[in-house]
Amino acid sequence: MLTKNLVIFLSAALANGFALDYSPTPIDLDIARLYNPDSGCALAGVVNGQCGRYYRGASCDDQIAAIGPGRCSGQCYSSQDEIASIKASGDGTYGVNCHMYYDDNCQSQIGETGNIITGGGKCYTPGNNAKGHSMLCWYRC
Repeated sequence: MLTKNLVIFLSAALANGFALDYSPTPIDLDIARLYNPDSGCALAGVVNGQCGRYYRGASCDDQIAAIGPGRCSGQCYSSQDEIASIKASGDGTYGVNCHMYYDDNCQSQIGETGNIITGGGKCYTPGNNAKGHSMLCWYRC
């Protein structure tokens, strides 16, 4: 009975000139890339693009997560995964600097990205296969 009613409805809709479109709505990937709430950051080098990212792999490979860097006070982030590399990205006007630490409370520094304002960001991988457990980023200081 349901099938019969559905066929009648669709036939009437088509006869009246209504076209039913069940195709998915396309996503504008250029706009979607500018802000991705899952990554926590917008595209590097553009407004609101300030970001700190940390990775399992060297040379900023295999991202664990991303953080919005705090203003000059910064915010320490620890990870249960070992951090092999970090990346800082500015917003095109102001810079971000991220530091990596051996411990999980941002006390024993391994190294830093240095201040980066424009471009796709700057990756830091420590030598001697060193791994960190926390990171801290500053923005606009």
